[in-house]
Amino acid sequence: MSLRTKIMLYVGITTLCLLSIFYVIFRSAILNNYETMERNDSREGMKRILYSYFDEYRSLGSVTLDYASWDDTFDFVSTPSDPRKAESYVSGNFTDSMFANVRLDIAVLLDDGRRVRYAKAYESELRHALPYPQTFIDTLFRRYPNLIAGPQSSGTVGLLLLDGKPIIAASYPILTSNNEGPARGTLIFARYLDEEFVRYLSEKADTQISFLPAGQASSAVPAETETIRGPGMRDFSFWTVADASTIQSNVLLKDVLNEPAVVLQFSAPRELYRQAERSIQLYMVFFLLAGAAFFVIVNVIWQRLVFSRVNRLKWEMKSIRTERDFSMRIHVGRNDEFAQLEKSFNRMMASLETAQDEIKYQAEYDPLTRIANRNGFFKFMDRMIEESLPARRPFTVLFVDLDHFNTVNVSMGHHTGDLLLRKAAGRLRGVLREGDFLCRLGGDEFCVVSPEDGRVDEREGLAGRIKEALVEPIDLGGGRFHSVTVSIGISLFPEHGEDAESLLQHADAAMLDAKESGRDGYRRYTEQLEKSRLRKSRIEQLLKRAAANGELRLHYQPKWDVSADKVAGVEALLRWDSPELGAVSPLEFIPAAESTGLIHEIGEWVIRAACRQYLAWRSDKPDLSLVVAVNVSGIQLLTPGFAEKMCRILQEEGMDPRAMELEVTESFAIEKFGEVTEVLTRLREEGFLLSIDDFGAGYSSMKYLCQLPVQCMKIDKALIDSLGEDLRHQIVVSKIIEMAHRLQLIVVAEGVETLEQLEFLRFHQCDQIQGYFISKPVPADRVFSFAAS
Repeated sequence: MSLRTKIMLYVGITTLCLLSIFYVIFRSAILNNYETMERNDSREGMKRILYSYFDEYRSLGSVTLDYASWDDTFDFVSTPSDPRKAESYVSGNFTDSMFANVRLDIAVLLDDGRRVRYAKAYESELRHALPYPQTFIDTLFRRYPNLIAGPQSSGTVGLLLLDGKPIIAASYPILTSNNEGPARGTLIFARYLDEEFVRYLSEKADTQISFLPAGQASSAVPAETETIRGPGMRDFSFWTVADASTIQSNVLLKDVLNEPAVVLQFSAPRELYRQAERSIQLYMVFFLLAGAAFFVIVNVIWQRLVFSRVNRLKWEMKSIRTERDFSMRIHVGRNDEFAQLEKSFNRMMASLETAQDEIKYQAEYDPLTRIANRNGFFKFMDRMIEESLPARRPFTVLFVDLDHFNTVNVSMGHHTGDLLLRKAAGRLRGVLREGDFLCRLGGDEFCVVSPEDGRVDEREGLAGRIKEALVEPIDLGGGRFHSVTVSIGISLFPEHGEDAESLLQHADAAMLDAKESGRDGYRRYTEQLEKSRLRKSRIEQLLKRAAANGELRLHYQPKWDVSADKVAGVEALLRWDSPELGAVSPLEFIPAAESTGLIHEIGEWVIRAACRQYLAWRSDKPDLSLVVAVNVSGIQLLTPGFAEKMCRILQEEGMDPRAMELEVTESFAIEKFGEVTEVLTRLREEGFLLSIDDFGAGYSSMKYLCQLPVQCMKIDKALIDSLGEDLRHQIVVSKIIEMAHRLQLIVVAEGVETLEQLEFLRFHQCDQIQGYFISKPVPADRVFSFAAS
């Protein structure tokens, strides 16, 4: 796609997007304003209807109050029933014309004993009497007894529901014309909210309205409504429902019990909304035309100012490419940004040949150390192999890696690290002979290729010279760096490969073996090294799914209480039976688990499995007293939140922490003393039993031992092995036991294999022993016999 097409496409899309955004905002703003106006009109209209509606309340109340305060009415309900007087009162006051004139549908007179003295129902629209209003009277007594006036009551006007039909009722106590009492009864007048009433009220409010019971309203009362202030400063629930053509206003009316009774509705056409939509359409037509004009104008401007210059520049550059003449220059136009670009291109052409040489150099040489890089190495190796292969003339590849280089970068900065690399490259150049090749593969990795001179030990002599050259102090800009050591891997052509990739890979593998063996050394590649590397890689792969596949299991080695002559606990030892590799030693797979991070998942599996086995033993023998010991990796121990995780696991498994012993090796505890002490203190506070494992295997420090919050010390097997024949070992072990007891520690001797060792330990009051003399690590079902003894 050409630049012109892209720009026009972007301008067009941008214009359309802006118009669309403007349309959305414009439409939203206008329509929101019109919708607000419609809602305001609806509120005002509803207020007018409410005032008209409550005018009917007042008129009905006035008529009822007028009749209730007549002396004739008072005499009628307070004197004993006299048929002639009753007939005279009723015929003179409750005529059909009275019902029709005041639009009255029901009239009920009750005496002070709540007995009906008079009741009548009338159809005011058709002007004929209706059956006796028994249903109204029953509803009155059953649901609305508060309408029946008491001795001290005043009048009430409100809404009732009669068989689901709304009705307005007014109730006043019957008093004398001087408003004197006590009240002799209650007068109740009522009007149905029927079609006639709705028509009358619609004409009065000049709006078509309707009344619907709240449960049958076409728009149900929503959960959230507005309020509208009506007659008497009363608030009513108000909401609107709108569609494309009409907007419906609703207000909820409650009965005299303050329960939802009727929804008052009226609808109005959405003239304002439709007018707003027509206006928006006209505006958008105008803006679309304006956008099209803008697009055309922009296109013309870009064509005159940009595209014509671009086309000329493209044509001249194409001429240079066709002629392949780097001395050609493009024409510089008027002074603008294009002219600057044209000048820059001409300067670039002038320096192209020099730049090409520099690019070629950088492709094969490292700019930091000024020696060959990885690309240069493979080019040299291709030539070297091509020359050496016919006669199978040997040569040596040495892979050199600086030890702890990342520490220099982190602690002293990358600038110092770069300076160290330059100094190291200089030292390496100084030990090479004529014909040797040196390169930097990347990072802190170098490679040396040296032809053989007939002496087999020359390759190792070169490795030794490299070590000696780099171990000398290095000046790093005012400071001296004293600890530069290297790990070197050696591979031979053609013995270890006949291509550069194989030789480099094998030398790399040998270097990694040198690093894993403690650094500061060199290794020659062998098939056994390759097998070990492949086995380690395979172990790491298979270990990832060992726990999920049920390949891991626990064996338990009893710990014998020497004085009580019984099993005091067991140590859980992890075993792995791989379907592919067979039984894999923990010395192989535990380091693999730690290096890959699987130690966390496997460690949790061991803890949970040991807890469940302990609880299974306790289930069979409730009186069994055992402590289950589990080895904890240093990586696990220093994981943030390890103590809290251990507490959570034991809580989930339902095990008491006091029955769980955690063993930490002495060497790791001393190496990370501060961090380990903090975690062990937290675990001891939670009730765990803590042990120092393999005590005496390393450089034991009494200072640190006194400060560690442990309760148990396990003497390493290396000290126990020579008890029968070495007096010095006997003295050391006896003093360790004595010292531990003075520190109030439980002492466990590991690796006890003979009766002579046992008797020595018993004599010196060693608390517990562990080893093959008692039992090898065995499956859980074979431990129970020891625990029960």
